[in-house]
Amino acid sequence: MFDERIALKIRLDQLADAEIRVIQEFKKERDKIFARLQELDGASQEISVASITTIGPPPKARRGRRSESLVELRETAVGVLKEQNTPIRGVELQRFVEERTGKKIANMTTFMNGLERENERVRKLGRGLYIYEYGM
Repeated sequence: MFDERIALKIRLDQLADAEIRVIQEFKKERDKIFARLQELDGASQEISVASITTIGPPPKARRGRRSESLVELRETAVGVLKEQNTPIRGVELQRFVEERTGKKIANMTTFMNGLERENERVRKLGRGLYIYEYGM
């Protein structure tokens, strides 16, 4: 039963990652369509998007206030990922970020899931491996 529980949790994480990727792909396509519509209608006309609905808040509009320490931790994590040319393990990334900022990351998985949602260039390659993708 213990092994099945772990397997189910891993599968839930995989599904969450897949959902994020699909949502990002839809957003990219939607942005391309809006850009093309603006080109066709001319830059001076405003596009009516009343018939298009999205799930949840737009990616840039976040709820609540983000603490300055979280912003600093995320910026540092992105900086470390940019410095690396190869994938880096989450444990190593956590150690680098905590050393540079002097602040503790309580839950690295949750931290990285939030960072992936915020920055589409940060990707999880596999179990505990993260990379910053330049060619998007």
